[in-house]
Amino acid sequence: MSSSSLSPGGRLSGSDGDSAGTFAAGDNRREKRRLSNRESARRSRLRKQQHLDELVQEVARLKAENARVLGRANDIAGQFVRVDQENTVLRARAAELGDRLRSVNQVLRVVEEFSGVAMDIQEECPPDDPLLRPWQIPYPATAMPIAATATHMLQY
Repeated sequence: MSSSSLSPGGRLSGSDGDSAGTFAAGDNRREKRRLSNRESARRSRLRKQQHLDELVQEVARLKAENARVLGRANDIAGQFVRVDQENTVLRARAAELGDRLRSVNQVLRVVEEFSGVAMDIQEECPPDDPLLRPWQIPYPATAMPIAATATHMLQY
């Protein structure tokens, strides 16, 4: 026979009663802990899924932004090609006009020499004309702040 007695709270106390009560309480705590762990794992999975969704949205946004920037870069590259071609044509035209001016000046000098009348001979463009040198800025670099230029250029 086991040594059990009734406690003032109405519970059985003793060796068998205590072990049964402890076992039930341990099972109850284990079950609560298991449910708590499951809930914690569920919340963790939800947070991970939310973070993954945010990353997927950011990837989509960055891809769209990259496509816009690439389109803008292509537009600017096309403009550069057109302006470079136009500059080539203008430089060739300037060289041609310079040659024609030299020819006319030679003729005027001959006329001036034989007629004795002073001719108004237009001097040629100086060879160091900054407009005829590509990729060299004809004004000081401090004329326009770089930050303002960069900010304006990057707006789209």
